Amino acid sequence: MSASVLPAPGLTGSAPSQRNAATPVIAAAGVLLLALALAAGIQLVQAGRPAERAVMLTGVFLAAILAAAPGAYLLVRGLRAQPGTLGLCLLTSCAVCSLGIYFFWVSSYVFFPADILIWSEGDFINDILKFSIGYPIYAPQFNNDSINYVPGAQLLTHLLGSIIGKAWSIPTYRMIQLGYAAAAAFLGVLSCRRILRLAFPQSRFGEALLWNCFCFAMLMLAATNSITNHFAHNLHADSLAEAANVGAFYLLLRYIESRSRGVLWAMAAMVTAGFFVRQNALIWGVCYVAFLAIWGGSWKRLALFTAGTAAIYGAAIAACFALWGQPFYYWVFYMLSKHAVAPLRSFQHAMDAWAYFAAILLGGAATLRGRNSSPLFGAWLACLLVFLSETYTSGIGWMLNHMGPGSLLAVLWALAGLISVWNLALASTQTVERTVECWIRAGALTATVALMFSGLGFIRIPLKPIPPDAYRYIHDIEAQFQGLPAKQVLLDLGTWPYIKEKAIVGDRATSIGDRGYSGAGDFTGILTRISEKHYSKILVHGYHSFDFVYDYFLFPKPTGIRQALLDNYRETGTIRAVEGNPYVKDWAEDPFYFGEISILEPKK
Repeated sequence: MSASVLPAPGLTGSAPSQRNAATPVIAAAGVLLLALALAAGIQLVQAGRPAERAVMLTGVFLAAILAAAPGAYLLVRGLRAQPGTLGLCLLTSCAVCSLGIYFFWVSSYVFFPADILIWSEGDFINDILKFSIGYPIYAPQFNNDSINYVPGAQLLTHLLGSIIGKAWSIPTYRMIQLGYAAAAAFLGVLSCRRILRLAFPQSRFGEALLWNCFCFAMLMLAATNSITNHFAHNLHADSLAEAANVGAFYLLLRYIESRSRGVLWAMAAMVTAGFFVRQNALIWGVCYVAFLAIWGGSWKRLALFTAGTAAIYGAAIAACFALWGQPFYYWVFYMLSKHAVAPLRSFQHAMDAWAYFAAILLGGAATLRGRNSSPLFGAWLACLLVFLSETYTSGIGWMLNHMGPGSLLAVLWALAGLISVWNLALASTQTVERTVECWIRAGALTATVALMFSGLGFIRIPLKPIPPDAYRYIHDIEAQFQGLPAKQVLLDLGTWPYIKEKAIVGDRATSIGDRGYSGAGDFTGILTRISEKHYSKILVHGYHSFDFVYDYFLFPKPTGIRQALLDNYRETGTIRAVEGNPYVKDWAEDPFYFGEISILEPKK
């Protein structure tokens, strides 16, 4: 065995991998508990203190925590301390502390009781509401009460919320999204271990508890990073899409290792399951077929897999057509086809996420030097193709969240590569000179990885971004529903005021805006209802602004909705915008949704 694949002393343990099956579970549970405890500690440290002082005291608190693990290791090991193990202790402490800051930061969003943090939240709850009362999830566009998202994330979230007795709790639904992110990170740890077993079958790379703790913390940070996964906690498909994509990759690794027909059928089913989370997950069908054609070794299996995948997908689509009819095609396929990609914007997103491309390229280069690299090369190519396709489709809009699953896969490969080369920092220390060299090398490698935390979007300011004034804002919105049936009040964004009466109200901003931006919408429905003064009250953001969602300045052609409102409704008041936290750059997911609201009532 070459020196490059020798197990790192002091880091791998002695038990075979089969005996370490519980290690990832213990590591994930331990990291989550520690990070949540740190978040609670930060809450206590900051209680009632001014922002700058709160951040400073939090820094002191976390610095003490950060020094605890490597300090304890040095006390126990003394002169026998290994530089690589010490560096790994320090990096794991950094990752857990960063995760603790994230949990503290995100709690402000998670426990916010209204579904208005991003554009998708109101429609996410609206789909759940429709499902619960038997109303079609996809209805004719005349109603403007549907959206071009597939329903997998909404329905699974509702099911899980119902199981735990919190079926209509918006904070619970957001916590479930974080649960999906944690599941994606856990599957990532399993995938990382399997990559290392396939690439270096004689080693026990990555089996030690400390490595599993570090990998889970890093993958959880990647699953919630501020560059490509900023919406992981929101009511959207992002987190479940991460879990679905990593699950699809894990199945591919299982197949490489076992060549099991059962796994092959699971892969076939996963393509359709992923589609119902986010349509672009169909790319895994392409990746699977390409892999089987090049590395599968059996044309019969390729043919069976292709036919089986097509049959499962076709049966699922046929069932949806039977349930929802033509509106299902219109929203899920036709509207998606109308979303034009701006290649320059896709390129800009690739530059913004350069660190993740560096991660997947360097991680692949380090890992694929091992044995069995040929099928692993196919698995790596599949991840790269997924990432590139997500980068391209991200050019539809201005956010990078389409790239979230690919960026998580990139960090997964980077961790596998890092583990496989970490032993270079633990070379034999026969002389004083070699000992010094080893410590310097370990220090440089540790510092390099630590510096990547910021480049990967793992670092956040330990301040809560939702200001107290946001609660006044939602109470002001709710007050506008008092004394009126919920169906008679049109709120452009947010569904929470309609939950109590189980009211389905169309003409929502996201449904209108999505089609207006694509230039493919028919808005006669809302124009008719406005002219007939169907609503007793209409609450809209940005009514006097160029970025009025119902008639956005970037639409290829005007919708006519602004003029219809001016002709038939009068502005009787406003709801004051939220006063943001001046110490937090992004004090809301999108400040537009905390902006001033115009209150419109029918003209006499």
